[in-house]
Amino acid sequence: MNRGLVVVANSDRHVALLETAGEFARGADAELVLLSTLTETEYEADRDALKTLEEIEGATYGIDATEERLERAAQKIANETIVDMDVDYRIAPRVVGDGSLADEILQVADDLECDHIFVVGQKRSPTGKALFGNVAQSVILGFDGRVTVDLE
Repeated sequence: MNRGLVVVANSDRHVALLETAGEFARGADAELVLLSTLTETEYEADRDALKTLEEIEGATYGIDATEERLERAAQKIANETIVDMDVDYRIAPRVVGDGSLADEILQVADDLECDHIFVVGQKRSPTGKALFGNVAQSVILGFDGRVTVDLE
């Protein structure tokens, strides 16, 4: 592994996955990219909530401010997990289209030349496994490299 992409969020499973990715990266002397995302629907909901602040403060809260917030959240998670591991990392905050998280993961991995992806997945029933639409499954099928999936 030269560069791994880790999809991060504020959950115990994502933190544990980042810790695992950090151990891999330390052992391989590799870099990590921490992908912190927010869907367009979540962005719009946040934006609506912030409109009141815009009126009071006169500030604007757009995509740039949202991505800064995503970066701070990812940095907080990194500080709690990998900062003491002596692992190089960078943070990639993104607002993604609804239903296109897998596409965004694959695009960022390609753009940044990642050769390993770490993602949290969901256990599915045997019948559910036959159905497509799961982000982890789409990443596995669409990525030409190693994928580590943490299942519940």
